[in-house]
Amino acid sequence: MRELDPRSKLLMVICISTLAIVYQDPWKLLLLLLCTILMLAWLDSGWLSRMHALAKILPLLALLFLLQCLFTRQGVPLLSIHGINVLTDQGLAMGLGVMLRIIIIIMSAMILLSSSERDFLLALVQWRIPYEIAFMVMVGLHFLPILREEALNVYYAVQMRGTELQKISARLKIKLYTRMLLPIISGAIYRAEQMAIAMDARAFRAYPQRSYMRRLKLKKRDYFLQITMVLLSVILLI
Repeated sequence: MRELDPRSKLLMVICISTLAIVYQDPWKLLLLLLCTILMLAWLDSGWLSRMHALAKILPLLALLFLLQCLFTRQGVPLLSIHGINVLTDQGLAMGLGVMLRIIIIIMSAMILLSSSERDFLLALVQWRIPYEIAFMVMVGLHFLPILREEALNVYYAVQMRGTELQKISARLKIKLYTRMLLPIISGAIYRAEQMAIAMDARAFRAYPQRSYMRRLKLKKRDYFLQITMVLLSVILLI
């Protein structure tokens, strides 16, 4: 793993995500995806072990691709059934574009996993972002795995009571999942209350200025990477 300043990684993710949103051509998005994979492999040697998270959303990506292909009527017809254009070249391009765009954004976000949350908090603060806002962003990211843990606990509790979710009908599944939301939200609120009590006990926002045990320092490769990423992004956007 290459030790880069968290600000360099944040800037890298911002540039990649911006290009992914702006680009519409599937070939450009595919090239951007390859560049993202190379950067991720350069920064984190264990990135392949995290790809299971991307594999879980492949059915959703396939559904989005299919919907874009079916509901885009513009372009040259590629497949027609009884005079109805089922697939056009623009629909295929839009479907591929949406799918590649989501994959690029997810994989670029994996770059952030190669550093700790405290480092990114320091990075945001040294970017002159108010500490309260930076802390709020980090807490929001921290609560995502907590919500997942609460959902898994409720899911396993339902299974332990003899309910086989794979065998019940779709109507009962929707009804059961609706009832599962209440304990999930209740557990998340309880954890948020505990965090708020801990913050008050440690006198959060008691003083206008905060002190830090260490500060991040940009190295030559960080300056080079940041300048290169910004210039390259501007050139590609223009």
